[in-house]
Amino acid sequence: MNQEVTKQEEHLQKEKKGIMLSKKQLIICIAAIVAVIIAAVAIGLHVKKNKEIAAYSGKDYKITNCINLGKYKGIKVSLAATDDDIQSEIESLQEEYTTYEEKKGVAKDGDKVYADFAGYVDGALVESARGSDYIDIGSDEWIDGFEEAFIGMKTGKTKKVKIAVPDGTYGDDSIDGKTVEFKLTLHYICGDEIVPDFTDDFVQSISDYNTVSEYKAYLKEKLEKENQDDKEEYAWTEVLDASKVTKYPKSLMKSAKQEVLQGYYDMADLYGQSHDEIFQSFGCDDEADFKKTQLDDLAKDTVKEALTAQAVAYEEKITYTKKDYNKLVKEEYDSNSDSYKSQKEYEKKNKDYLERTALQNAVKAWISKRAKFTK
Repeated sequence: MNQEVTKQEEHLQKEKKGIMLSKKQLIICIAAIVAVIIAAVAIGLHVKKNKEIAAYSGKDYKITNCINLGKYKGIKVSLAATDDDIQSEIESLQEEYTTYEEKKGVAKDGDKVYADFAGYVDGALVESARGSDYIDIGSDEWIDGFEEAFIGMKTGKTKKVKIAVPDGTYGDDSIDGKTVEFKLTLHYICGDEIVPDFTDDFVQSISDYNTVSEYKAYLKEKLEKENQDDKEEYAWTEVLDASKVTKYPKSLMKSAKQEVLQGYYDMADLYGQSHDEIFQSFGCDDEADFKKTQLDDLAKDTVKEALTAQAVAYEEKITYTKKDYNKLVKEEYDSNSDSYKSQKEYEKKNKDYLERTALQNAVKAWISKRAKFTK
């Protein structure tokens, strides 16, 4: 079926009316952005003007000595949505619609509360600082001073509080660097979770479907369409999983680590956080802890992907065209134009990344064209 789940969409739109990001939501956004940056680490792949690959070695390595490629020609790739995939979607839906016992009283540190908030700058309502949400007092998921404002507040009451928003906190000029006066209304203190059962009644309440079976069929179709759209990535993942790095060249690891760290530093600058704060957002004590516990693995993942693409390109003489490269440059610049004066400047500062990505895209397309996809 291709019915739209209109009731669910209405619910989501209602929940997203207030779009001021909590720190937790911001961390999720940062995580996604950092993941893209890490995946795009530039580690020295170049292409000659005659479109032949210029080098498969560096000062301390030769590509053929660094990786054992697994099967990559004619690989079988399943795009089927499994029962576990569907169940995961159902559980996410149940979590999304989970409610809580509504308790009255006075909020204290450690409570989860449900409240409305509206932010004003110089008396004018800022739409991006207005909404309704669950707030865990003491979790430090929201801007400093926001959660604490609910401590000692009675349910059903409204209060105002002024909070200084540091520059770069949300990337929103309407509130960043401003003193925002928030009007807070505490609706209730959350008690026990109320997780909805996945029944026909529940399905009818959140969608245009009538039965659990119909909704599962919809989920299966939706997931398999998404898998089909991402089939190149699925095939690429199969190749990566089947390949084994035998040597992580020091030069590539050094470059990868520097680029991974720079990705986090850029995010810290963008969101007005210190380096230690950004790494704490990802479960580390500080930058030193990140370097000790996570950096090496992230750099190895980056190097493995680059070596795999380079090795397949070497074996099959895969290249990319100038047209493909120019298209990539334009697309990437369009997504990052706020940070650069011109497309030419963007290309100059990101040349290695762009060349590596163009080659990797060509390799992915080559593998996908020869793969056998099944459902």
